[in-house]
Amino acid sequence: MKMQKSYITPKWLKIKEIYKTNTNGSDKYGTNFPIGGELDELSFEFVEMLGVLTQKFGWDHIVEDVPLDLWKERIWSLIENAGLLQDIAWKLDKEKDEEIEDSFYNDEEEYEMEDREPTLEELNELNLLI
Repeated sequence: MKMQKSYITPKWLKIKEIYKTNTNGSDKYGTNFPIGGELDELSFEFVEMLGVLTQKFGWDHIVEDVPLDLWKERIWSLIENAGLLQDIAWKLDKEKDEEIEDSFYNDEEEYEMEDREPTLEELNELNLLI
């Protein structure tokens, strides 16, 4: 018995249509679609539904002629592109580290180092010789 495309596909098409007709193209968190808005809620419900199906039938199950993993990739991509996915903490930390590193190398103060070996007298003054 073949399953009719009447469960997941209509929900996906509704989510996809909302995205296509209302996107402003930004993928930054909260700048494209409102957090807690219709697209956010429908996407959350869709992800929950895929989770239940995966637990019941396994990750490699095919629903409405589409593998569950492909359904997951589709919704994940839409959520990211719609700006509904909050930044991941380690990515933010990495960006901060890169900014610090960049500012270290962009330091305007430059120190000139002498390219010579210290003399024996200079080393004696520092009490470094045994």
